[in-house]
Amino acid sequence: MKYTELDEKGQVAEVQKLVPGLLSQYGIEASSVENVNHSFNSSFKVTSTNGDEYALRINLGSGKKPDEVLAEMQWLEALAEDRSVLVPEPIRTSNNEILIRTPFTPLNTDTTAVLFKWIEGEEAGDEITDDQLFELGQNMAKLQLFAETLDFKSPASLPLINSTMMNSEDLLTSKQPKEINDKLYGDILKALAITDEVHTRLSAETKLLPIHADMHAGNVIVNSGKLAIIDFDDAGIGLPIQDLAISNYYIRDNTEQEKHLKAGYASIKELPKISESDYEALLLSRLVVLINAVLGMTSAEIIEFLPTFMIRCQLRLDHYFATGQLLLTK
Repeated sequence: MKYTELDEKGQVAEVQKLVPGLLSQYGIEASSVENVNHSFNSSFKVTSTNGDEYALRINLGSGKKPDEVLAEMQWLEALAEDRSVLVPEPIRTSNNEILIRTPFTPLNTDTTAVLFKWIEGEEAGDEITDDQLFELGQNMAKLQLFAETLDFKSPASLPLINSTMMNSEDLLTSKQPKEINDKLYGDILKALAITDEVHTRLSAETKLLPIHADMHAGNVIVNSGKLAIIDFDDAGIGLPIQDLAISNYYIRDNTEQEKHLKAGYASIKELPKISESDYEALLLSRLVVLINAVLGMTSAEIIEFLPTFMIRCQLRLDHYFATGQLLLTK
């Protein structure tokens, strides 16, 4: 049976076969291994025989090249030393490598794996508070300020993500995907034309810099009352306003929450200037890139969810074209 035809349990079992060999390169013997996330990538909580805890991420869904993952890890090492923002601290192998390249036979592909110290706590998730949103905005601004002077060591380099598709393989424009009906496909292409124009125009007017590009509440761990920012897998060179638009996409049904996020950012760094229509287009671009992303995902849960997701996307596009606003609950 093909990997994409397996259920989630079967897929995780296949990925987990990589874990002992990966851990051996760190000199770690595991007493327990638990899959904690299997969607875009696959992540495991590892407890060693001496009681140390780690997070192992295997980049099954990432479109990043090894040199781009290397840049992500260099950024995290620098942040872990600086401590202005709480982030995962990378662990190097016994040979002082910060990432591991590994084949994954079930998908006939080569991938990378990275290891971090485990951050204790719970995801902020849907229960994120106004105060936490304010702190998240502050952390976003701090990350951007830190990134302005970031110097990557060759051959590390982050990808350019100042476009609708960011660093994703374009699965939409060459031909109509079988999962998308004619009306939805036409609306997606219409949206893509709008969002590409906005990204191009803003990029000509704005200094690009490294951004996290995925700072939603699911990538925030509440650790001893403070927020830890995880999952830099989407990080790239982009527009500062992209960070805010991406975060706001996930809380778009509550404009009061948006205000707290932006206020936190503004307490550290001036908010990027942007028109309301351009900002809505950046929110729209998040929807488009998510549609593109799920088409390429191999996890069983996402494959099962695809039809429902496409229906929701059509409703959101209908609302945008009728009102000029992207609201997630309409």
